[in-house]
Amino acid sequence: MINIYLYRNDSGRVQPELINVQSDPDLLKTAAQWAQSGEPKELPKTQEIKQMYVFQFQFHNGDTTQDVYYMYVTDTSNKQYMKEFEGSLKKDTDKFDVTEKERILNLIGLEGWKKVSASDLLNS
Repeated sequence: MINIYLYRNDSGRVQPELINVQSDPDLLKTAAQWAQSGEPKELPKTQEIKQMYVFQFQFHNGDTTQDVYYMYVTDTSNKQYMKEFEGSLKKDTDKFDVTEKERILNLIGLEGWKKVSASDLLNS
């Protein structure tokens, strides 16, 4: 299963907001391969980042569940970047401004990003 969260600045809800859940086996297989693809690329400047998503991949194996998190961002030129990160981000604020965007990116790290193709997960 994949939970998809979006950071929004036009919402009073705690951020990021859950916007979609994917469980189609074929889509999940493709998404797992897609998440490992991409070419290393420097992340654009914070002010050039248009949208930020968290993809939470959940793998079930018997009684245990493993979560793998990816930050997926799009920039103002509609290019996409992705990075795996440890643990989930605290969801303790309802604001999403430039300062919060910078804080989140610094927590994840500005190194190790990949330029990827647009995600089919958002179109399903």
